[in-house]
Amino acid sequence: MQIVAEMDVKKDARNRVVLPAAEFEHYHVTMFEDGHVELHPRVLAVPTVSLRTLGMMDSAMEHFARGEVSAPVNPDAMLAVLGED
Repeated sequence: MQIVAEMDVKKDARNRVVLPAAEFEHYHVTMFEDGHVELHPRVLAVPTVSLRTLGMMDSAMEHFARGEVSAPVNPDAMLAVLGED
């Protein structure tokens, strides 16, 4: 791989290092025993929700607004069924 930039940086008073020309917003940092550090860019994916799921959520909220709700769930009974008393 070809080097495209090389620079010296310094920790600030709060132990942060600033990358002046960082292309990415998020990085995965790996620190090694000998003191060298590797940064790998991370691109966070936008979670996608299907149109069907959005429709179901809208429907559920409409039912809730009309007062069409199920009976409350007893978490203790659920734990008993799972055997986690």
